Amino acid sequence: MVRTLDPVKWAEIQRLQKGTHVMSRIHKPVEDLIVYLLYDLEWLGADHVSVLTYALAAVAAYLMATGSLAPALILAIVVGVLDGVDGKLARLRRRPTLIGKLEHSFDMLYEQSWYAAFTWWAWSSTGDPTYVALGLAWLILDSLVRHVYNVTWIATGRSLKYHPGPARIVTKVDGRRSVYVLHMVAWYLVGAPLMAFYTILAHCGATALAYLALSFRAMREAGVRPS
Repeated sequence: MVRTLDPVKWAEIQRLQKGTHVMSRIHKPVEDLIVYLLYDLEWLGADHVSVLTYALAAVAAYLMATGSLAPALILAIVVGVLDGVDGKLARLRRRPTLIGKLEHSFDMLYEQSWYAAFTWWAWSSTGDPTYVALGLAWLILDSLVRHVYNVTWIATGRSLKYHPGPARIVTKVDGRRSVYVLHMVAWYLVGAPLMAFYTILAHCGATALAYLALSFRAMREAGVRPS
């Protein structure tokens, strides 16, 4: 299919990539193809894709909470791909958006709603409070990861993924929404979706510990004044 694409347009789209995580690389070919198909549709902007993404994310949360895991996970994968399309469209057309300014806030809203929905489904379908505890731990650790990442960015002027050394490696494989969805899909496919709590929590906990260590290192190397 690539041979039939306009090489000039395709080359321009290749320069739009910002994500460095392994999941960003996996999503990239599909994202790029969608952006290519939307290339000449000037009336369709990044905001349209963002609104569609958030609407689908809300549906995924509802489906997850009600136990319709298969369609919920399919939608979660679609949302993961579309999440990279809006930013690429904005950069392609050089039209930054106000929604884009709050992208991370909206992302956190639907991502953590998924975690809460998955927890609700686990508890309501089993009656086992263990899953409530695991879900709360997941939400707390995920919030810590986000906060440490953002504080480091503010304090040093650049995100952890652009700091040299181990930070660049860790931020390519750390725990985040697209990875957690992968955990859920994998365990669903083998018929044990509840096991996702344990592997996700392990991944999220390891990410939190790594981020704390990397944050201290990054701030020290950047000469950030203690407060």
